[in-house]
Amino acid sequence: MKKGISILSLMALVGSVLAQQPREKKWANSLSISTTPNWSSALIVGYQPDVTGGFTESQLRDSFSKADRSLKTFNFDLSYHKKINGYSNFVFGVAMVNNGFTRVKEGQMFKYVIHPDVGIYPNLVSAGLMQVHYEYRSRFIAGLFAYEKRLDGSRFQLQNSSLWYQVGVMPALQVNHELRIHTVGFEMPQGNDFVVNDYVATTVDTGVLLSPSTLVKGNAFLTASMRMEYNLDKGVHIYASPKILFPLLPNNKGVQTYFSPQIGLELGLRFPLD
Repeated sequence: MKKGISILSLMALVGSVLAQQPREKKWANSLSISTTPNWSSALIVGYQPDVTGGFTESQLRDSFSKADRSLKTFNFDLSYHKKINGYSNFVFGVAMVNNGFTRVKEGQMFKYVIHPDVGIYPNLVSAGLMQVHYEYRSRFIAGLFAYEKRLDGSRFQLQNSSLWYQVGVMPALQVNHELRIHTVGFEMPQGNDFVVNDYVATTVDTGVLLSPSTLVKGNAFLTASMRMEYNLDKGVHIYASPKILFPLLPNNKGVQTYFSPQIGLELGLRFPLD
């Protein structure tokens, strides 16, 4: 009788211990969709000044450092998560990555050449705020190969939620590069919004020679993120994830050769496929 009571007591103790362990969701296969508002910037590593035209590298560097701003963009991701064990996944996906930066010209505009395809501002009178925003934008189609691990699984469990980190690489193909120009406080005869080519100007004996900048088509991004995931119900998780992307190659080679790293907040849904 005492032996039977001891066995029952042991079973009750084991059951109590197991009940206190984290209840990890057994999603062997899952799919996530997300969008990420980002802030991209320019990391300039080279300059191509028109020396004959009166510009030096130091002038460009000083001018650009004062005028360059971040650019807000959005990325879109579709990912498949394959469970390795209770707290780790391999992740494979596709994404649309948009990055770049903004350069702001402000102050005196009279006879300022906004862009060869836009023209010269002809008015002598300047009043109030007058700016020209140059948005250098690139778009990539990228793959994702990543590893992610749950941080809170083996030690503690957040109520109805989980915390993950993810690191990976994204091979990418640049499918579009453009320069968007927007005037603030004034308009040109054609309007105030333009999409133009990104040129390199070189002064020669016969005038100014314009040649297109060089697009770097193939690239790859290193990515890292920290994801807070909430179990909305047994079939849907929602999550928010601070995320960084750093390119291994420059976007473009022109007047400036620049990389465009970005930081953002990924917002998404994850569904089981089992």
